Amino acid sequence: MLKPPKFHRGFQRIAIPFVSLWLHLRFKLHIYGRENIPEGGCVVCPNHTALTDPPLAAAAISHRINLAVMAKKELFTGNAFFARLITWLGAFPVSRDTADITAIKTALQAVKDGRKLIIFPQGTRGAGEGAAKEGAAMLAARTKAPIVPMYITENKKRFGRVDIIIGKPFLPPAGSRDYAAIAEDILRRIYALREGYEK
Repeated sequence: MLKPPKFHRGFQRIAIPFVSLWLHLRFKLHIYGRENIPEGGCVVCPNHTALTDPPLAAAAISHRINLAVMAKKELFTGNAFFARLITWLGAFPVSRDTADITAIKTALQAVKDGRKLIIFPQGTRGAGEGAAKEGAAMLAARTKAPIVPMYITENKKRFGRVDIIIGKPFLPPAGSRDYAAIAEDILRRIYALREGYEK
């Protein structure tokens, strides 16, 4: 029986530059605000409208930084090679239909270990500006880690301009368990980044 794949930091460090090159060939890619990425563990929250958003977010942060990505469990079923590949790159599965305790523990540990955890607060593509899940807010509140909003151009066209803006980190209110309010604040900050960058 094959052992389940595990995250491979060395592979991530080598692979992300190639992913970034592919994205630069596919889009006119512009990245702003890398200096806003804090030291240590944090929760990076991009908006989500396309399948290319996870690699775009990873490329924006850089291969020099240890990443973890929360991804829907469906990506890990059906194609063993693809599941192994994205696991090596730092992704781990989450069930969107249940309270996935294993995924929550993995996410919490990733942040505590100093990794940058990418999680899409809308939960799925095309959820809209007013739809925010509470997962990212809960993880940030429980780890007391900074939240980093990230805006990715919504209407992506092949060879068209794509802007990625990394916002300033902020901390959720100390002791707050109002995850819905924190989630709404995350989305507000994400879309506030869009102003001044749309072309």
